[in-house]
Amino acid sequence: MDTTEQGPKEVPLALTPAVLSLSNCPGTTPGTPLSKNQLKKQRKLAEFAELRKLRREREREKKKQKRRESKELGLPLRTGPSRKELKKRQVTDVGESVLSVAIDLDYDDLMHERDIAKCVKQCLRIYTINRRSPQPGKLHFTGIRRNGHIHDSFKKNDGWENWHVQYHFDRGHADVFDRSQLVYLTCESDRVLDKLQAGCTYVIGGLVDHNHFKGLCHSRATEAGLTTARLPLSEHVDMKTRAVLSTYHVFELLTKVAAGQDWTAAILDTIPMRKGAKAKITEKKDEPCQDLEQKDEKPDAESKKPTETAIESEIESHSLDS
Repeated sequence: MDTTEQGPKEVPLALTPAVLSLSNCPGTTPGTPLSKNQLKKQRKLAEFAELRKLRREREREKKKQKRRESKELGLPLRTGPSRKELKKRQVTDVGESVLSVAIDLDYDDLMHERDIAKCVKQCLRIYTINRRSPQPGKLHFTGIRRNGHIHDSFKKNDGWENWHVQYHFDRGHADVFDRSQLVYLTCESDRVLDKLQAGCTYVIGGLVDHNHFKGLCHSRATEAGLTTARLPLSEHVDMKTRAVLSTYHVFELLTKVAAGQDWTAAILDTIPMRKGAKAKITEKKDEPCQDLEQKDEKPDAESKKPTETAIESEIESHSLDS
């Protein structure tokens, strides 16, 4: 009897389970190597990010040099209010402001990287408009997913944490405010916003989709049971294109109306020239009817007046009878 120990049997390579990776996983295609232009663009972006602080320092030095030169020449140092003055005015005026706006940023997974950058850029412009407004309002950024794409895009802006804005991470507008006091602005709504009401918070959808998700903000608001409204664009102006505005245009329009400007003037000052907006001419249709009635009444009144020949004939008849 053979007592020699036999070693472990070798398993054929065909029977060994393959390790799943992105290259052999079903439903995926292997990644293609980057082209020369793409590699060049990546290197430029990396260099741009590394030299950002250095550029900021150079810009500050240039501004200081311009201030020194203008001070020596006796010129005014600035044409408008300083940043400190704007921030001080914003802090004091926000408490008395009637306008309260929330930008809904809960669309992190529906936008591409380029659209997310545009969305955050519009938020930056909204913050600037609110700071420079004569009557700044209460501004909220809601629905930001912590460490999400929009949050990462905000981090690329130096000092974004110090903005005079209320950030709400992982909390939507319905979680922050009372639902009865929320009004979601959508162009598909049947209700027209004629007047801004105190105590209401107006929600603007921060979605840059190039009309790929048409009606999404309205459907989300109605499913959540929120009140919706649309801006009175068609009631005040005629436009060549669709009545769809960007996020910061809607906010700018609300700030101008809250500052006391009428809807027609605010719309014409805010809407871009390419939309061809013109103020509506309200024709009074009742006046021509009144004129016709007056003209019809005049002949009746004149017919009732006795003519001179009729008076003479009556006098002659009276004299003959006597």
